[in-house]
Amino acid sequence: MINLEFPMNEKYRKYLKIEHLFNQYNYFIKQKHSDHITNILFQLLFKLNANAARADIKVELINDLQRIKTKYKTNIDDASKLKKNLEKINSFSPFALNNNKMIQELRVRSESPQGINDIDFSKYKIWTELQNTKSRNLFFKDLFKDLYIINESLSFILKILRKHFTKENLTANNMVAQLKLDPLVKFDLLTINLKSNSIFEPSISANKYAINMNFTHPVDDKKTKRIIKFSASLHSL
Repeated sequence: MINLEFPMNEKYRKYLKIEHLFNQYNYFIKQKHSDHITNILFQLLFKLNANAARADIKVELINDLQRIKTKYKTNIDDASKLKKNLEKINSFSPFALNNNKMIQELRVRSESPQGINDIDFSKYKIWTELQNTKSRNLFFKDLFKDLYIINESLSFILKILRKHFTKENLTANNMVAQLKLDPLVKFDLLTINLKSNSIFEPSISANKYAINMNFTHPVDDKKTKRIIKFSASLHSL
């Protein structure tokens, strides 16, 4: 199956984008040390610092964990622990950037069109040559302190969200379908499940009464209309 997720509000759009950055970071930190991998890790670290290590994200995560504690009794202990850990963060430290000239320079370079590199940057080149996988990971672990708590909390919230849903089997006649909504219920995420060999691309538009889904073929210029069977799941925290 091909599962496509569509956030239904701006908060969960932010959550999914931050989750994507964390997933990339967690993948590359497991790779064997090289200068290319380390460049990517620093790029991701700076992006996570800008997008996840923020007071407004912390507040939203705390509120969602409280909502889980209230609504889902079986998850009270985990939600309480994560909430307490978040509340201990008084302010986000910018990875000791003010005390590390190399990281300051890397952050500046990360914002340039060329990205991070060691051209005319001997300090970084020497540092990279002296690292191995273990020492590199210890270095990043120290820089990642507060972000680990954000990552754990966000993963937990999205896990609960994805676990609770209502599912409906639908048919898109002439490649168009509509899913009726209860205007009194707030939904946070829509998942469209397509067959694994499907090449049709859904786009959605929504209001509080319905979600409209239009499918297109990526290469069919004749716009041939077809019948597409799929399922849609609505998730709410």
